[in-house]
Parts: sequence; C-alpha cells; structure tokens
Amino acid sequence: MAVQAQVSELEPLHADVETLLPSAVEQQHQRGGIRRAAFFVAGSFVIVGLGAIGVASWGRSSTQLGQIPSAKVGFIGLDESSGAPNSPTMKSFIAHSKPYMGGTRGDLSPGEQGGLLINEDGEWNQYFLPGANIIDGGKTVEYRPPWRFYLMKRPTTDYSNSDNFYKIQWPGKTFTVDMNLNGASCGCNLNFYLVDMPVGFPGSGGDYYCDAQCFPNMGCCAEFDMNEGNANVQQITNHACTHNYNGHSDWQCNKWGDPEDKSSQGQFSVGPGHTIDSTKKFTFSQEFRMEGGQLRVITTMSQEGRSVSFSMGPNEQLQAMLHDGSLERGMAFVTGYWYASDMNWLDGDECGGGAEHCSQNPTYISNWRITSNGSPVPSPEPVPSPEPGPAPSPGPSPSGQCPGQGDCDCGWVGEWGCGMDDGSECFCRCCCEKKGGSCRWSS
Repeated sequence: MAVQAQVSELEPLHADVETLLPSAVEQQHQRGGIRRAAFFVAGSFVIVGLGAIGVASWGRSSTQLGQIPSAKVGFIGLDESSGAPNSPTMKSFIAHSKPYMGGTRGDLSPGEQGGLLINEDGEWNQYFLPGANIIDGGKTVEYRPPWRFYLMKRPTTDYSNSDNFYKIQWPGKTFTVDMNLNGASCGCNLNFYLVDMPVGFPGSGGDYYCDAQCFPNMGCCAEFDMNEGNANVQQITNHACTHNYNGHSDWQCNKWGDPEDKSSQGQFSVGPGHTIDSTKKFTFSQEFRMEGGQLRVITTMSQEGRSVSFSMGPNEQLQAMLHDGSLERGMAFVTGYWYASDMNWLDGDECGGGAEHCSQNPTYISNWRITSNGSPVPSPEPVPSPEPGPAPSPGPSPSGQCPGQGDCDCGWVGEWGCGMDDGSECFCRCCCEKKGGSCRWSS
C-alpha cells in the first residue's frame, strides 16, 4: 500500500492542553531544514512524568525518540551550542496561517472566487485560489498574511472533495513565476508547496489540511515545499512519509526534510552585491526532471541575466515523494503568506536569533506558467502602453480628486499592483484612485 494511503487515514491527533515543553527537545538537524516542526505533550503526562522521573534529555546520541510515550508530534530542535529554540512552534503556524473558508456551503461571491490565469504550454487556462486577491487581469496574486489558499478547478471552499483541487502531475513539467517580495523580510514566510490532502476529517481549520509536521488535529501526510522564504532566503524542502526514520520511530513523515536546498547570502539577499537582489523582481523556475526513472528537481532563480540554480536528488526520500507522495498522482497546491517572531529557523543566518518582526508588506507572484519539459517557457506578456493623448496638468487636482498620469509611466501598476504608498508623485498619479482617492504626495 502506498505511504500516502496509510498516512491520509490516520486519526486526528487530539490535544487536551496547549503546552510547549522547552526542555523536551531534539538536537538541531544538521541542515536545520524544517519549516514548522513543533512538539506537544499532554499536560497531565508532563506533570506525572516530571514528578516521577524529572526532566529527561532526549538527544539523538542517547535515548531514541521512539521511547517517548505517546509523543506523536515532532519536537522543535535546539541549537547545540546555545540551547535556544531555532525552529517554529506549532502555535506559530496555527496562529499565523489561516485557510480561507469564506462563502456559504462552499459557494463564493464573484469577489471571493480568486480566478487565476495559468499559461500551460502556451494556452491560458483559468483556475481558482478562493479568497485570494487576483489583479492584473487574472495574472498576479497579491498576498497578505495570514491567509493560505488552495489551487482549485472550480470556485469553491469545499476542501473535503479531492476532485475539486487542481492536482498537477509534476514529473516532466516546469513551474515558473515572477516574484516581487516588496520588502517582506525577517519573520515573513511567502510560500507555495504541495501536500497530499484532503484527509478524512476537517481538522482544527475545517479545511481537511495535512502536512509532514503532523500537527495535532490537522492531519499527517507527505509535503513538498516548492519554495518558502522572504527577502533574505529561499528554501526548497522534501518531506516524504516512509515511516523509517532512524532514531525517530514516532515519525510518520520526515519533519526535518530530505533533501533540502537553501540559498546563501551571496546568492540571494537584499540589495546589490548579491546574485539575486531581492528588492527587485526575479523569476523563479522549478523543473521536475526524470532521469532514467529517477527524479531530479532543478530550481533556478534569475534576474537581469544572472541566475542561481539548485539541484535536488535523486535520492530515496525524493523517490518516495515521486511514487508515494505522490508527485506522479498529483498533490494539492497550497500557497500563502504567514509570519512569526520565531522564523529564525528559516532566515536566522541573516536575521539573527532574536524575536523577529515581519513587515507584513503585500507581496506579489505573477505570470504563472507550467510547461512540459523541452518546451519553451512563455515570456510574460508586456503591459500595453496607454493610447497617446493630451498631457494632463502636472499638478494635483483640487482636494478630494486624483491627479492625472502626467509624465508617469503607470504600466507597473498592472504588473505588480500598487502596494504601499511611498509618498512619490508617480505613486499618487498611478494609484490614487485605487487607494480610495487619497495619497501622500502633494506638489
């Protein structure tokens, strides 16, 4: 039986209290690759256990995790030298990543449908990210925390029915998007990933969600993180579910992830001097390449003629994701934006180990393309220039009215949206009407 079939039918893990036990920890994985690993021990067990035997230290070099009674959820790791948590807690993800559940009985108003155009081998097809703000004629998604969205064949929030999801069979295909992080830096997490949902129960979010962290009452299943990150780092992680993790007999899935690719500061970061300057738009491309029955995932970020590439696999865990996950059969595509003060596990190399504060700036992913390997990737269609006409008065209109375009080229609005008001003249001329008739600039 496929691993997915076993995992998807797991009973929900129930929690009687929401308690974190900082002393019950694992040593940090050598690559620190988890995104939302957490731990949970029922309060009554903790009290009895502490009274009877004190606080035990469960390190990989000593006692096996499988000897921890009833511990079915992953443990956050500790930095071996400092003993400080460097992975997100269960509470962080649950508190700051919310599924969109609008609509009545799954029915959505036109404004909630989230119709998204995806170019598939040169043909534009419409799918749906219910609840997402779709701009630029259906080609750009504007993200704001804490929402996560699911790629659907039809506009519905009935996440219990697997047939409602658009599940792409990725082997032999390449996924390409353009990304504008718009200053979303330390503490922020913009992501798109695959999970083998829905599970057979609604869970705490009511969305039949599951992932490889196996959070209590949220389901447990294979997860492939196509991308997650912010302006400081980008990360790709495979979380298969093979039930055979040495030293972790309680794990259904690989919570830490294997393999994992992660950008270095020289490859990707804020400002000039890095191969990819995250203050500017860049293109993200991910190829699922088959090589003699083995899967290799090639991820490339490119900008202004420069590029950074990562090669993942082949290895046993990636093969498990291919066959049992299952990338071959198709998995639910999830995308969202969340934040936490303990996002150090992701961006700590640049942001440090202290509490982080995400700017929560809106971010943008546009020009979604899926191509069969060997086919050319379509270039983004240029935004049409406005018809020439008489130039309006250069100064702002009377109070309560928006100025005209003037000498500003407003094509960027259609491509990226307005974002934050930076007080500039061109922001006011291009975005005043979209911002309710007001802007900060004045002549």
